[in-house]
Amino acid sequence: MCTLSFVPTGGNDFVLTCNRDESLARATALPPQKQIVQHLEVLFPIDPKGKGTWIANSANGFSLCLLNGGFVKHKNNPPYRKSRGLVLLDFFQFNNVNQFVVNYNFNRIEPFTMVIVEYKSSLKLYELVWDGKQAHLSVKDQKLPQIWSSTALYPTHKKKERELWFETWKIENSENLNAETIKNFHITGGGDDSENKLVMRRSEVSTVSITQIIRTLASVEMSYQDMLKKTQSSATMDLA
Repeated sequence: MCTLSFVPTGGNDFVLTCNRDESLARATALPPQKQIVQHLEVLFPIDPKGKGTWIANSANGFSLCLLNGGFVKHKNNPPYRKSRGLVLLDFFQFNNVNQFVVNYNFNRIEPFTMVIVEYKSSLKLYELVWDGKQAHLSVKDQKLPQIWSSTALYPTHKKKERELWFETWKIENSENLNAETIKNFHITGGGDDSENKLVMRRSEVSTVSITQIIRTLASVEMSYQDMLKKTQSSATMDLA
């Protein structure tokens, strides 16, 4: 998994939207619900198999999303010490991004890319890539809409193509960047390229859900669309 976009919508507000591309054998997930994680209230959909998640929002002002793979496609080399979905929840053991990067034990965890949005005092955007040997943290421009595609599923030339789709969409919707238009892009982007468009379908892997975090001044809403069951749900976290 997956495809992720970040779109700032003014002030500290933003929309974070994730298409989960997953094996149909592991497609089932529980819709977003509030759980207590590391003494914090955290809102996230739950992967019943690994008991973790791929996207979450916390009461202390962080939204996270994890994509499989680092900078380049890697060879699967199990056994791994911990599911990457649990790593995302482990983030909430720490007070800030730097503490997590410096102190967390990444050893024997499969490579991943984690996008971190911090928004409690000011809006900040980070990209953390664990390549299997080293953690690489970079600060991204929080004023610019951005898109990521999982290295595990999309080679570099397909990532570039998807970035072009996103740039075209941004230009066409420059006066109307909101949760609805972003969601529409995550449903329709890519046209007829069934294996690589945003709602993709291959023989063993398909887009199984779309999750959207919508941050406004007063609250965070997480909406969840199950593409297989054809159901939709949402949950809200009030902000202090």
